[in-house]
Amino acid sequence: MVDVLPVLAMRCVHRIPNAIGLSRLGVCLVAGLLAVGCSAVIDPLAIADAQTAARVRTALINDPDLGARAIDVRVARGVVQLSGRVLTQAEVDRAVALSRAVSGVADVRADLEVGVESVVPALDEEAPRGAIQYDSPELQDNPRLLALGGSVGLSSPRAAALRARVTISPLIKIGEGRGLGPALGIDWFQAEIQSMAERPSVLTRIHVKPIMVGAGYTLGSERLSVSASVVGGYAWNSLTVTATGTAEGLPVEVDNSLVWRPGVSVWYDVSRRTAVRVSVGQVRTRLRLTVLDGGRLEKRDARGDTTIVHAGIAYRLF
Repeated sequence: MVDVLPVLAMRCVHRIPNAIGLSRLGVCLVAGLLAVGCSAVIDPLAIADAQTAARVRTALINDPDLGARAIDVRVARGVVQLSGRVLTQAEVDRAVALSRAVSGVADVRADLEVGVESVVPALDEEAPRGAIQYDSPELQDNPRLLALGGSVGLSSPRAAALRARVTISPLIKIGEGRGLGPALGIDWFQAEIQSMAERPSVLTRIHVKPIMVGAGYTLGSERLSVSASVVGGYAWNSLTVTATGTAEGLPVEVDNSLVWRPGVSVWYDVSRRTAVRVSVGQVRTRLRLTVLDGGRLEKRDARGDTTIVHAGIAYRLF
């Protein structure tokens, strides 16, 4: 029906008498233009492909990993063509699976490159909108700035009056460099003091919680690293009485103290986010105790030097 309209318009022009003038001629010309416009109707299949491409792009952008990738989507007759760059083959499979799940997709053809983009575009070349350039895999896949966790430690005091205890303490790691760098130490420990009376029945537990900073030297491979460090700081000390009885000769109060610690630690990355740590160090501090002796309170100094072995696990936040 649409193709017949131009022919009718031409016949109309030839049948107009010369005396009628240009009015009827204008009407015929308008009819011809409308016929040409009607013949340029957009293909419904092209509209469907454009809608499918928009749905595929939305599915890829909403994915936690693929949303940061520069993936171009083209659709022709229901067949999706993916091009661009991703980091792993698993991301290629993920992009194909997400595209196939979109309604209106008949097939998916992936032309995605696997690897890290290291070529910086020239200044006169405009990068695609939304594209992200990666200079190194650590920026995307290896969080190294901060790790938090916990550790279990076994303390072994050097003083004969102190007894060993198992301690749980926080584990914090800042940075992941090689060579010389800053170091942080949180080597909390506990020790028990037993009464020296004829019938010792009172136990006092001393809690030493130091926060120390210093320097360390780290060497190793990508997943395994060994660090030697020397840190120093301040310890917040407290004590608790764990049993009742004769309190003669037992401390009833402990002051805070300065503390320092040389040590060695080993880190091993179990996965991209999780790491385990084993460390050995000797916390050195002088404990200032208030002791009940003969019904009087006296101040006494005690060596709090303690060797601690820690084993813990940490999760890398970013």
